[in-house]
Amino acid sequence: MKAKKILAAVTALSLTTVVFASCGDSADSSSSTAAVTTTTTTAATTTTAATTTTAAAESAADSAATDSSADTTKGSDSDYTPVKTFEGYDAFLMFGDGEWLWGNWQGQGEPDATQAFGVDADITGDGEYTVSITNASIAYDDPDEGINPQIALDGDYAVGAQGCVVMCVDIIGLLNGEKLKGTGDPKTDKETPGKYNADDLKVEVKSIKADGQEVAFDKAKIKYGNIEDNNNCYRIEIYNDYGDTAKDSPIDKDNLAFEDSLEITFSIEGLSE
Repeated sequence: MKAKKILAAVTALSLTTVVFASCGDSADSSSSTAAVTTTTTTAATTTTAATTTTAAAESAADSAATDSSADTTKGSDSDYTPVKTFEGYDAFLMFGDGEWLWGNWQGQGEPDATQAFGVDADITGDGEYTVSITNASIAYDDPDEGINPQIALDGDYAVGAQGCVVMCVDIIGLLNGEKLKGTGDPKTDKETPGKYNADDLKVEVKSIKADGQEVAFDKAKIKYGNIEDNNNCYRIEIYNDYGDTAKDSPIDKDNLAFEDSLEITFSIEGLSE
């Protein structure tokens, strides 16, 4: 599976890469100052183009360590408690900022997840749901997963996000793609067919908020459905450097900036649960 190969490669790189300051396309190099200590790694983009990740990582390493003076933000571990069990389907906000920081690439409910640092939603039926990443979640020192390797820290807080390379919502376990051959629980095994066809579900982004402020978007340009046909995730693609939205972005991704939180609210209809 492309997403799994990318994730495995990036995880291997992250074990050997210690970096400082903001990164540039997928991860970082290293540098240190007395004021700011940053840790970064190559990005784990579970996107559709495996061949582009290596180039992105190399480019990121070249451009890293160039901006370590961003303002601190408010938040701490005490403001965030990860939820790792779900009654329904795990939906999470996949995100990397313009320098591949604020990285969140997996759902909290995925077994053995090592890059899950979001505030996920439990999709138990039709309705509206919100997924997000916060300063407290993205900088959380998880006792199982450890500290997020893809952040820049200023003290205890993550340096504010600037720009965007990936912004998607994945709902794990929904779709019954023809290429899926797994035999496990589709809610925890992405290779196992789910119950639904993408065309039978109606999903719509209702709002995007950065630090609580509305972010303008063109809803007609957002992509929905079984975008990665090698897994059972329903994807909402708002922006992806390696997707169709890179050619015609629904958001002004270069001017996206936030320090405390990014959240996406969406509706879903067509679930039988």
